[in-house]
Amino acid sequence: MISKKLLSKTVTGAIIITSLTAMSALNAKALSLRKVTDLQSITFFERTGGTFPGAYTFSIDSSQLLNQLSTLNSSSYDFSGASTEFYDVFYSDRSGNLDINGEYVTIEGVYGRGAPAGGGLNLSEMRLNFADGSTEFANQVVDFTVLGDNGNLNTVENAIDGNLLTHTTMGNTVGQSDRLSVTLGFASSFVPEDSSTSSVPEPSSILGLFALGGLGILSLLKRKSQ
Repeated sequence: MISKKLLSKTVTGAIIITSLTAMSALNAKALSLRKVTDLQSITFFERTGGTFPGAYTFSIDSSQLLNQLSTLNSSSYDFSGASTEFYDVFYSDRSGNLDINGEYVTIEGVYGRGAPAGGGLNLSEMRLNFADGSTEFANQVVDFTVLGDNGNLNTVENAIDGNLLTHTTMGNTVGQSDRLSVTLGFASSFVPEDSSTSSVPEPSSILGLFALGGLGILSLLKRKSQ
């Protein structure tokens, strides 16, 4: 079993690529995602077979995003992937706890098949959708849980690489009480302390922020349009 709790004990190193923009993001003020200007909905891209991920979109005040399901199974889920694979999505704090005014979104999953079957919770990307038609992919993984014998820690960064053809493989929940999970953040929910304008950096200022540690992976990317 690989989980965030175990990783906090075994992963001691980090790879960090920084820029002034990335460093300022670390000292930014958090903004509730629901209060981001002109945000209308959030799309989750989940990959289960086929050549392209499925897209599941919920409005910012939908019941799916405002609630964490106490039970996650075939009769209680926000969307499903393969057989025995069910997902729950909700606003959260950086540790993946439900917070309807949080600046993060958590996707949790259960999957009832171990190796040699491939692992579950196959998240390609999360995307914010704005009223003017622009979009923005998530740019931070701040918390995650990998479980079972078919999870792949090395795929966690796929949730924020901006590529819809890659995805996470977080494992399975056979015999587990915990759920698979990924908690993501967005550039739009962080406002630099010394700025009253948009926090989205220009392409020339981005070297990126990429860190692997006890609580996950951080990365800074520009808002992307499809």
